[in-house]
Amino acid sequence: MVLNDSKEGRSGTDRQFDDECVLFLAAVGSESFRAPYEEACRSIREKLEQINEELSRRMGRRFIKSIESRVKSPRSCLNKMVDKKYEITGQTASERLNDIAGVRAVCFFLDDVYKLADILLGTPEYEFIKLKDYVKKPKASGYQSLHLILRVPFDRTAGRGTESVKVEIQIRTQAMDFWSDIEHHFIYKEVTDDDLSEVEEEFLKCAKSVRKIDKQMLKIRKKILRAKRAQAQ
Repeated sequence: MVLNDSKEGRSGTDRQFDDECVLFLAAVGSESFRAPYEEACRSIREKLEQINEELSRRMGRRFIKSIESRVKSPRSCLNKMVDKKYEITGQTASERLNDIAGVRAVCFFLDDVYKLADILLGTPEYEFIKLKDYVKKPKASGYQSLHLILRVPFDRTAGRGTESVKVEIQIRTQAMDFWSDIEHHFIYKEVTDDDLSEVEEEFLKCAKSVRKIDKQMLKIRKKILRAKRAQAQ
């Protein structure tokens, strides 16, 4: 969405909307707005790194492959507010948007995805908001990932106590992550061409193959583990 800087020929409603957007971008781009989300991301990353270290040592293999985080840009927040037809204010963004703060954890195996989700859901300081399981029920496009929405505490300035913000945590396997990155890289949905229906079908086929690969890799890992246990007896 691009704001029109020229106010010639625009109605009062259009100008009011533009003014609201400018104020929104300034508010959501301010340090006071973004700092709590950045701190919450940092807190989640530290928690995930701790979990990874403990479980990797216990399992004798790496549990989490990679951890990334980001705070959504003011422009992306505005676009989503407009798409959802929400009131264009910073307060509404904090209340209605679940993914201003986002963390992604990529695991090696399918069962690790749910193991990690269970650990996070069992963390007392996090408040559970919502779970979207696109692993068991992928999106129509073929997208697969487990999305957790948690309310994560952060420390306010001295004397103001502890507050919290919502963080979206995406948990997926590296195969799912590969598919998602490639699908997003092409941005084919922005192109209007009837022939691209075949592309969508191909991406869906690839997503189904990813699912099969994840299941097969899990079987292989379990088979190797059984063989090691039998040998140790």
